[in-house]
Amino acid sequence: MKRANKRKPPRFGSVEEEAKFWQLHSPLEYRGVFREEPVEPSARLDTLLVVRFDRDTTAMLRKVARAKGIGATTLLRLWTIERLTEEVAPARKLSTRRTG
Repeated sequence: MKRANKRKPPRFGSVEEEAKFWQLHSPLEYRGVFREEPVEPSARLDTLLVVRFDRDTTAMLRKVARAKGIGATTLLRLWTIERLTEEVAPARKLSTRRTG
């Protein structure tokens, strides 16, 4: 039986340094450090949005998705939701300060 790897990822001096590191490493290499979070399935995905990319971008997207073990459209959906959440968060904080 294999023991979980308790090795910790290094501390990063910048976001760019961290991005380079995770391009070369998988979180699976650090299973003992990270914990899995349960994910609630979202509402039914019933709206289709078509986005055009050039071949190089599509190839990079597929490569990153494959490395993460997911499909390219799933990766795009996750990144979009993550970014939208970041964009909306400052507005929520601002409206909370005004009312609170």
